[in-house]
Amino acid sequence: MGRTSAFRIVRWERKLLYIAVAWMVAIAIADLSRALGATEVAYEFVNTLVNLAAFAFAVRVFRGQGEPVDPPRAWWRMTAWPALSRRLGILFAVLAAMGVLGLALPAAGVGQLPRAASVALVIGGSVQMALLATLYLNSAVRMARLGIAKPERFRSSIRLT
Repeated sequence: MGRTSAFRIVRWERKLLYIAVAWMVAIAIADLSRALGATEVAYEFVNTLVNLAAFAFAVRVFRGQGEPVDPPRAWWRMTAWPALSRRLGILFAVLAAMGVLGLALPAAGVGQLPRAASVALVIGGSVQMALLATLYLNSAVRMARLGIAKPERFRSSIRLT
């Protein structure tokens, strides 16, 4: 028996489809927990776990342009190239900061205080975004330290200047 090639998603259209389906599945599972009578904290905990599991699976099966398909990535590597990891890390850090600001501003007297259920959702989302930001930024730093860079031949040929 020969070893079969591992399942990988290379095309950006299929990556986008995976993200959309994973997002819908996470909402459906979390809503099922709410329908079964779970508290808002339990609902957010289930939603966070399902989303993080979807991310964990995605970073194992997604492959970038020119990245080898067959060998598995290192456990810490989130994307094919450091620039993408850095950009996604910054995006998730901004989203986490927006969630924290959404709670801090009303507590400081700016705007209305959200209800308790909303607080649980914002805290859960902010923690999730902060964790993803940490993972992606760690990936970018480690790849840069190892000298992993996107080859020149894969750079975009579209110039806006």
